[in-house]
Amino acid sequence: MSKRRSSPTTIAIWSLVIAGLAVLQFPGILLYHDVAEPRILGMPFIYGFNLVVWAILCVVLFWAYKVHWGRARPHNSDERFDAEVDQ
Repeated sequence: MSKRRSSPTTIAIWSLVIAGLAVLQFPGILLYHDVAEPRILGMPFIYGFNLVVWAILCVVLFWAYKVHWGRARPHNSDERFDAEVDQ
Protein backbone atom coordinates (compact mmCIF):
# COMPACT_ATOMS: atom_id res chain seq x y z
CA MET A 1 0.00 0.00 0.00
CA SER A 2 1.55 3.25 -1.08
CA LYS A 3 1.14 6.50 0.78
CA ARG A 4 -0.16 9.49 -1.09
CA ARG A 5 2.22 12.41 -1.05
CA SER A 6 0.82 15.91 -0.87
CA SER A 7 1.82 18.28 -3.62
CA PRO A 8 3.31 21.68 -2.75
CA THR A 9 0.10 23.32 -4.02
CA THR A 10 -2.05 21.27 -1.64
CA ILE A 11 0.22 22.07 1.29
CA ALA A 12 0.16 25.79 0.43
CA ILE A 13 -3.64 25.86 0.15
CA TRP A 14 -4.15 24.00 3.45
CA SER A 15 -1.65 26.28 5.19
CA LEU A 16 -3.28 29.48 3.91
CA VAL A 17 -6.82 28.35 4.76
CA ILE A 18 -5.91 27.21 8.28
CA ALA A 19 -3.82 30.33 8.94
CA GLY A 20 -6.58 32.61 7.62
CA LEU A 21 -9.26 31.01 9.76
CA ALA A 22 -6.97 31.09 12.81
CA VAL A 23 -6.35 34.81 12.27
CA LEU A 24 -10.09 35.44 12.06
CA GLN A 25 -10.70 33.60 15.34
CA PHE A 26 -7.94 35.41 17.25
CA PRO A 27 -9.50 37.42 20.08
CA GLY A 28 -7.65 40.58 19.08
CA ILE A 29 -10.69 42.73 19.77
CA LEU A 30 -9.83 42.44 23.46
CA LEU A 31 -6.52 44.23 22.84
CA TYR A 32 -8.06 47.28 21.15
CA HIS A 33 -10.68 48.40 23.67
CA ASP A 34 -8.43 51.13 25.18
CA VAL A 35 -6.75 52.28 21.97
CA ALA A 36 -7.99 55.24 19.95
CA GLU A 37 -9.96 53.73 17.16
CA PRO A 38 -7.69 53.00 14.17
CA ARG A 39 -9.44 52.59 10.84
CA ILE A 40 -9.04 50.36 7.81
CA LEU A 41 -11.03 51.27 4.69
CA GLY A 42 -12.99 53.80 6.78
CA MET A 43 -14.29 51.12 9.16
CA PRO A 44 -13.19 50.35 12.70
CA PHE A 45 -9.99 48.30 12.69
CA ILE A 46 -11.43 44.91 13.58
CA TYR A 47 -14.15 45.09 10.90
CA GLY A 48 -11.78 46.28 8.22
CA PHE A 49 -9.22 43.63 9.18
CA ASN A 50 -11.86 40.87 9.00
CA LEU A 51 -12.99 42.15 5.60
CA VAL A 52 -9.43 42.08 4.25
CA VAL A 53 -8.76 38.56 5.61
CA TRP A 54 -12.04 37.24 4.18
CA ALA A 55 -11.14 38.73 0.78
CA ILE A 56 -7.78 36.93 0.90
CA LEU A 57 -9.50 33.67 1.92
CA CYS A 58 -11.94 34.00 -0.99
CA VAL A 59 -9.03 34.37 -3.41
CA VAL A 60 -7.28 31.32 -1.90
CA LEU A 61 -10.46 29.22 -2.11
CA PHE A 62 -11.02 30.31 -5.72
CA TRP A 63 -7.44 29.24 -6.50
CA ALA A 64 -8.15 25.91 -4.77
CA TYR A 65 -11.27 25.48 -6.91
CA LYS A 66 -9.32 26.15 -10.10
CA VAL A 67 -6.63 23.55 -9.30
CA HIS A 68 -9.24 20.94 -8.24
CA TRP A 69 -7.97 20.92 -4.66
CA GLY A 70 -9.14 17.90 -2.68
CA ARG A 71 -10.31 15.93 -5.70
CA ALA A 72 -9.27 12.30 -5.63
CA ARG A 73 -6.74 11.51 -8.34
CA PRO A 74 -7.19 7.96 -9.63
CA HIS A 75 -4.44 6.02 -11.34
CA ASN A 76 -3.43 7.10 -14.84
CA SER A 77 -4.95 3.94 -16.31
CA ASP A 78 -8.48 4.99 -15.34
CA GLU A 79 -10.02 6.26 -18.58
CA ARG A 80 -13.41 6.87 -16.99
CA PHE A 81 -11.96 9.76 -14.94
CA ASP A 82 -10.56 11.36 -18.09
CA ALA A 83 -13.95 11.10 -19.79
CA GLU A 84 -15.64 12.83 -16.80
CA VAL A 85 -13.14 15.71 -16.87
CA ASP A 86 -13.61 16.24 -20.62
CA GLN A 87 -17.39 16.64 -20.35
